[in-house]
Amino acid sequence: MDYQAKFGPYALVAGASTTVGEQFARQLAAKGMNVVLVARRLPLLEKIAGEIREAYGVDARPVAMDLTADDAVDQLAAAVADLEIGILVVNANIHKVGLFHSMDRATKVRMLRMNTELPMLLTDHFGGMMVERGRGAVIYVNVLNSLSPIDIDGIFQGTKAFLRVFAESLWLEYRRHGVQVSTVLVNGIEGSESYEKKLSPTSRVVAKVIGGSMKPERIVASALRQFEKGKWVCVPDYPIPVNQLAVWSLDSFRAIGGTSAAKVSSGIFGMLLDGDEVQATKK
Repeated sequence: MDYQAKFGPYALVAGASTTVGEQFARQLAAKGMNVVLVARRLPLLEKIAGEIREAYGVDARPVAMDLTADDAVDQLAAAVADLEIGILVVNANIHKVGLFHSMDRATKVRMLRMNTELPMLLTDHFGGMMVERGRGAVIYVNVLNSLSPIDIDGIFQGTKAFLRVFAESLWLEYRRHGVQVSTVLVNGIEGSESYEKKLSPTSRVVAKVIGGSMKPERIVASALRQFEKGKWVCVPDYPIPVNQLAVWSLDSFRAIGGTSAAKVSSGIFGMLLDGDEVQATKK
C-alpha cells in the first residue's frame, strides 16, 4: 500500500514517546509516511525523530506539549498548520488504577479529559480536514477490556468504552467521505508503565506464557496489517486464543457478540494485577 498516496503525506501520533505510540511513528515512517511526534518530553521526542529520519529518510518533527492543557489542540493545530495530516493516531491516555471513591477528584477529571475530550477534539480538527479533502485515516489505540469492566478500573475503562463507541460511530460516518477509522484493541503491552509497575514479576511471566502480553513492535505490526485490510477494529495477534475469538465476534456481530470473549481475555490480564495494589485500593 502507498500510504502517502492513499491518506496524505504526514502521520501525526499523539502520545509518541513510548511503546505503542513510538512504534506507530517508526512503522508508519518505514511505510513512507512523514511523521509528527507529539508528547511531553522533548529530548526523547528529538531522539526518536532523529533515528526515524536517519533510518527512513522521511521528515520527522517532534512537538513537545502537555496534551492535558486547555488549549492543547489549538496549540498543536497551529504547530502543524503547514502540513497535511493524512493519518491521525490517538495513543495518548492516562491510566490510574483504583476504586472510584479511593481516587481524588483531580485525577478523575484529568483522566476523563485526556481519554475522552482530547480524542474528540483532535478528531474534530484533523478529522474534519480529512473529510473536506475526501481522504485520510484516524487510528484510535484502545484496550480490549473497554468491553469488560473490572472493579478497580472503572474510570479508565469507562473512558475507553466511550472512545470505542465514539470511534465506531465515526467509522460509520466517515467512510462516506473516504476517511478510514480503525480502533486498535490492545491487551498487555510489554515494557509499558502499566505492565511494568502494576504487575508483579511473577504475573508478568504468567502473562507472557499464556499469551496475554506482547512486545509493542509486534502489536503495531499486527494492527497495521489489519488496518491495511480496512478493518474497523484491529485486535493484535496475541497468542491467547480468546483474543482471536473476540476478533471473530466483533467482526461478525459488531461489539455485541465480542463482549463475552473480551471478558475472558481482559479478565485473565486483570487478575494478574499485583495483589498488594488491588488490596490497597479496597481499603
